[in-house]
Amino acid sequence: MIWKRIATNRNSFNTTHRYYESMPYSFTYDLTKLPREFFKDLAKLVDKRNLHRKLSGFLELSVRKFGVDKLLGIQLEDAISIVEDLVDLQIKNLVHEEDYKKAKVKILFVPHCCRKYMDWRCKAEFDPDLSSFFCNHCSPDCFANHATELAEASGYTVFILPGGSCIKKIFELIKCDAVSGIACPEEIKLGISVAESQGLAVRGIPLTKNGCAVVTFNLESLKEALT
Repeated sequence: MIWKRIATNRNSFNTTHRYYESMPYSFTYDLTKLPREFFKDLAKLVDKRNLHRKLSGFLELSVRKFGVDKLLGIQLEDAISIVEDLVDLQIKNLVHEEDYKKAKVKILFVPHCCRKYMDWRCKAEFDPDLSSFFCNHCSPDCFANHATELAEASGYTVFILPGGSCIKKIFELIKCDAVSGIACPEEIKLGISVAESQGLAVRGIPLTKNGCAVVTFNLESLKEALT
C-alpha cells in the first residue's frame, strides 16, 4: 500500500510538471534493460546477509510519514513491525520465486479462522491424522471456500489449519515440493522457517485483516501467488 501510494504521487507529479527540473530524478531510465536475475540475486544477497533489517530506520520513517499507524488504528510500534514483516515476506517470496515456479507438487495452507462459520454450520471435514479441515464448499461467500476452489483448480492440495503447530505434522505425512501459506505476516515467517528446514520453496500471502474470526485476504493476490 505504501509503495503504491508513492508511485501514484510520483505519476501525478510528473503529469503536472513536464520539465526535468520538476521530476524526482534529473534523468530518465528503463529498468527493463536490467536482467531480471539482477533483482533476484540482489534479494538473495539481502536475505542471506540479513541486510533488510538495516532498512528498519527507513521503514520507520515511511510509517511515520504516511501515518500507517493512524490509518490502521494501531500503535506506531505495531505498524512498524507489520511493515517490516511485510518487507521481509516480499523478499522471501522473491528469493524462492524461481524454485517455486519449477515445483511440481504444491500445497496451500489456509487458516481455519477465514471460514464463514466457526461452528456446526461449517460442513468442512476434520481429519485428525493431518490435524486439518477439508472444505466441502458449503458457503459460496466463504474465504476458505474461495481459497480452496482457486488452489484446487491449479492442482494444489489444500489444508485448512486450526493452528501453525500442525505444519510439521503435515510435512511428515505429505510429500511436496513447494508450499503457499495464508496467514498474518508473523505466522508466515514461522511457517517459512519450517518449510525452509524441509528444503521446500515457499510463498506467503498475508492476511488483509487478522483476528480470531472473520479474517480476510486479497483474492487477486492469492490468484497471482498460485501461478
